[in-house]
Amino acid sequence: LKPVFKFLAPLQAKAGGSDDEGYQNELEAAIRDIKAETTKDNVVVYTYELSPFSSETLALLNSLKVEYKEISLGKEWIPGLIGPGGPIKRAALLEMTGQSSLPHVFVGGKAIGGLFSGKPGLLPALQNGELPNLLKNAQTSRNSVFE
Repeated sequence: LKPVFKFLAPLQAKAGGSDDEGYQNELEAAIRDIKAETTKDNVVVYTYELSPFSSETLALLNSLKVEYKEISLGKEWIPGLIGPGGPIKRAALLEMTGQSSLPHVFVGGKAIGGLFSGKPGLLPALQNGELPNLLKNAQTSRNSVFE
């Protein structure tokens, strides 16, 4: 599905339409918004409300007592369920990280990917022991299980 998502994210955000300059301006604004959002809080998770992967990501962070900011892009990526501004943010995430699928986790302003995939991904980072250092470097471990 990854190639489908890479194709659909910009299309949903109106890329390639009659107003390509308008799309580029919206994309640049969304990238600025994401950079601001992901540096304001130590851990930021972009989610879809109906996504089981998003739910599992939040459950894992909660079980580890990691404080995070959730930013929902809507109920799901399907037209009619994605929220206002969701398509352009999804396209911006793709532009910034190469990944448009959600959830998408940022720690200390750095994209680490989704639950299972990314660089390295939340669960792989936990399994390989990298997550505690990422959280500590982002100063998020005040009350986490890694304290």
